[in-house]
Amino acid sequence: MVAPGERLLWKGNPRGIRGFLRPMDLFLLAFAAFAALFFVTGIAASAAARSRSGPGDFLVVALFPFVFFGIFFFGPRLFSIWREASGAEYMLTDRRVVIRTRRREVELDLMTLPYLELESSWLSGETIYFAQRNIYEGWGGVYGGSPAPALRGLQDARSVYRMISEARTALRQRS
Repeated sequence: MVAPGERLLWKGNPRGIRGFLRPMDLFLLAFAAFAALFFVTGIAASAAARSRSGPGDFLVVALFPFVFFGIFFFGPRLFSIWREASGAEYMLTDRRVVIRTRRREVELDLMTLPYLELESSWLSGETIYFAQRNIYEGWGGVYGGSPAPALRGLQDARSVYRMISEARTALRQRS
């Protein structure tokens, strides 16, 4: 945790799963809705041709693809997002930033930290990035995490960003 001679400035966790949503999630949502709509249209055409089943039977059959494709596409992704968000822990000291998740631990030295970005997204909220991102980040793989280290899902991201920037400046001035 905190090394000898280090001072803890801030410690926090993500609030909810919003910060972990990616553009790929919107693509999967649109794809699942299209697939379910296509399936329902086929069922409706088949039921109209036979016209033996009642409206109650059609409703059950028509809702099945929405439930199936929703669970099939979003179940694993939502579980992955929840697991990543619930296991994340962030820490800022006067010398470094530490990001811990279930799968990785990233330690960034403030003295040599070359990149700091605060991004506001309508999808994932405010995120603090510590490295430049790939243009296709968030599109590759359903379960893949982001290669760029980041603080995601913070309610007070702007104040944490200021704290990191001020700590980095203070550390560089001391040297």
